[in-house]
Amino acid sequence: MDEYYHFTKYEYLESIAKNGLIAQVGDRSFSINDDRKAVYLSKGKLSSALMFFAMKWFYESRQGDDGKELLASTISSIEYYDKLLAKEQNRTKKLSFLRRNIEELKKNREAAIRVKNQVENMNRYPSFEEYWGSGVYLSVNNVSDVKYNDSDFRNCWVERDIEPKDISVVFLKHKETGEIIDDKSIIVNYFMATGAPEDLYYEYISTIGSHDDKYTAHNIMKEFNSYYVNHEKEFNDLKNNYEMMKMPIQEYINVHGKGAKK
Repeated sequence: MDEYYHFTKYEYLESIAKNGLIAQVGDRSFSINDDRKAVYLSKGKLSSALMFFAMKWFYESRQGDDGKELLASTISSIEYYDKLLAKEQNRTKKLSFLRRNIEELKKNREAAIRVKNQVENMNRYPSFEEYWGSGVYLSVNNVSDVKYNDSDFRNCWVERDIEPKDISVVFLKHKETGEIIDDKSIIVNYFMATGAPEDLYYEYISTIGSHDDKYTAHNIMKEFNSYYVNHEKEFNDLKNNYEMMKMPIQEYINVHGKGAKK
């Protein structure tokens, strides 16, 4: 059976244990101007890692000079579409067949506004660590109505609530000391530690990067390799000394409270 993961904040655990995961527009969905009411999931460990990298890239691409340039460009685009729309709307009073052109301009304007909102919302977070936030990974069972952006994309969603009985907390347990770690940043590193850069790369190519050119694919592979090199010591420790476990969410709260972050 496919495994699905969802990350959330520590302070939401008690509410989720009582009410389940509620389909809604969450904080991060708002930050990228996504108004779909859904529970977002990642299919498998590697897709969870890819979601982490995607969020990191998305945040960094909207910061600093790149973010300023993108914001200026989108504002100019919005102003440009406003002028074209005003012109075309005057023309359609006489030529109704131009209505299609107006609808296309409106869609382009809306797309530019979404990017503008994304940049502005993303800059509310002073660092990626704050945007990524602290919390835990949840394992979700009995998911059968998953929707994807396309047939291969493993990061997905369900447009319904998920009951507490189908939700478990993911944590790591030290094989000798019994130490418990549930910090999602360490969990996602464990997901990567138990694979390899090549595994992550081929997962990327088979899903969101299937149409990348060789230059982009090469840069992605370099980024994955760099992350593995920079975290080699931690990865070895996680892979050799910890095992991943799951516990029903209410039971986990009863045993560990709102989290066992170390």
